[in-house]
Amino acid sequence: MLEVDGLRYRYPDGHEALSGVSLSVNDGEKVALAGANGSGKSTLLLQIAGALEVQEGRISFRGREGSEVLRQNTGLTFQNADDELLMPSVLEDVAFSLVAGGMKPSRAHERAMSVLASLGVSHLAGRPPHRLSGGEKRIVSFAGILASDPELLALDEPTAGLDPRARRRVIDFLRGTDKAVILATHDLDMALDVCSRAVILHDGAVACEGELPRLFTDREMLERNGLELPLKYQR
Repeated sequence: MLEVDGLRYRYPDGHEALSGVSLSVNDGEKVALAGANGSGKSTLLLQIAGALEVQEGRISFRGREGSEVLRQNTGLTFQNADDELLMPSVLEDVAFSLVAGGMKPSRAHERAMSVLASLGVSHLAGRPPHRLSGGEKRIVSFAGILASDPELLALDEPTAGLDPRARRRVIDFLRGTDKAVILATHDLDMALDVCSRAVILHDGAVACEGELPRLFTDREMLERNGLELPLKYQR
């Protein structure tokens, strides 16, 4: 479904964030993207979602290339949920992309309420986003991309700031969805619950990839790439 081949990206200050990344995601597959801070995870997700233009290499979605194709088929959450919450109420925020795409507001709001209910936060619908807790903002930003029903979910630290109950709701949803998922995370225990495969980035390149849970039991490899064993494997 998604093919990334030889992707390189250099920011205007000269920093090369990606240096030849290649990976693939199949229909319905859930892939974890792990690595220390600065390894290139967020930049890679931005490129996959069409938010950053490809400078070198290629990204194709079902054989088609271009930022518009990627934006139409990928739902992206940012590390900072405040970057995504713009409307006066949570309901309007979750429905925003649907209304912008031409859906009648009444139908868009109905769809938004359904998504909020599926995440257990329908009680937030009338609240102003800026008055939410950090965890609530994260859930609402997640609902915003789910409402548009993309084929691929590109999630940047989707459990960051969530309390245990909210974290479990997100994990349960991701485990139950038939959508393809690529998620950048430091929460390796969450990745084990959700994903069947992982790609580890180091200094903008793929350092290692493989099936889970096997990959996350390799203490030496994880430490070499700035990571630690998941809590369930620590003694």
